Amino acid sequence: MPRQRLAPGEWGKITVTETGPGKFTASTYVRDEDGERRKASRSGVSAEDARRNLQRHLKIRTTPLSDSVVNDRTTLAELFELWLASKSSLKRQSQHQYRQAWKRNGAKKLGALRIRELPTSRAERHLAAVAARSASNAKTLRVVLVGMFAMAVRFDVVAVNPIRETSRALGKRSKVRALTPAEFELVQRAVREFRDRERRNGPKPGRQLPEFVDVLVSTGCRPNEILSLRWSDVDLLADPPTMTVAGTMIDHGAVEGEALHRQDERKGDAPDHTVILPRLAVEALTTLFGAAAGPDAPVFTNRDGGWMSLANLRRSLRAALPEELRWVTPRSFRPTVATVVRDDLSPADAQAQLSHAKLATTERHYLERKTIGPDARTALDRFAGGK
Repeated sequence: MPRQRLAPGEWGKITVTETGPGKFTASTYVRDEDGERRKASRSGVSAEDARRNLQRHLKIRTTPLSDSVVNDRTTLAELFELWLASKSSLKRQSQHQYRQAWKRNGAKKLGALRIRELPTSRAERHLAAVAARSASNAKTLRVVLVGMFAMAVRFDVVAVNPIRETSRALGKRSKVRALTPAEFELVQRAVREFRDRERRNGPKPGRQLPEFVDVLVSTGCRPNEILSLRWSDVDLLADPPTMTVAGTMIDHGAVEGEALHRQDERKGDAPDHTVILPRLAVEALTTLFGAAAGPDAPVFTNRDGGWMSLANLRRSLRAALPEELRWVTPRSFRPTVATVVRDDLSPADAQAQLSHAKLATTERHYLERKTIGPDARTALDRFAGGK
């Protein structure tokens, strides 16, 4: 009867030979996933030690990939470069962000390791150490490592992605907080006093800060989307008046070697988004329209009429606010708008206002949690009464 052929991944009989004083070698033939039959061997100080070493090796052994771009000898530093080069659709600022994350928190501690030398437990410890310094840096590094090891899986270097089982909660997630009407009134008063205060020398900082705040709280758009507005994106004479965001600002240093500039696509290549402007936004934009230089000119401008940097407005807002409102940033107005729309209309309307593809994104990151239950007395009394 002919001997049964090994299936891919199986190995044959293990033989052990003494190859020197106190040295034994165990060997066998393995049929790899590509169908080829190859010899595998491991040594030990005794016959049983050599056999165990070979069995441990066989459990984790995969088909040799010496001709592959990514193989079992590829270091994580090399894998990072190959992975980033494969992400041709990434925006340049995202590529820069990932490269900085790897350079600061990955390259030195992990770069020399080979792909199979970073198990989940070791990755978990490293990410936890990074999170102890900065939760946001740890989250970005985890995104990078997940992508790198996904590439390793595609090349059959590892069977599963070891990073996917690491903890996602790398630091405490801050609670969503929306401004109350009274707090917003204080913010409005503070930014106007900051703009109008007397200044002896130089230009006044925050000269467009009140209008910027009013448009933010009237639309819920992202701060850099507001700053990317051109006058051709605004229609104050329409009924109702509208504003269309069709780009975003890329600040100094977000792309290595590039200055502040407008990107003609929104975040994540999202489609253009039109919002209906309430009275407060119309008044703010009407105020700015007096200095409009043309349809393609920026709505919010620096002293020279060019694009305005969010960093400058953020700095002015921080300087304008009293201590009890220092938690308010330009990003605070987006969850405020979402919460107001949710409370007066519905969560779905809040999602539409913020232009999210998924309602879950709005609910998880932008809606302040309700801590008071609904008035359900009628329904509960009816149930308790057996009706």
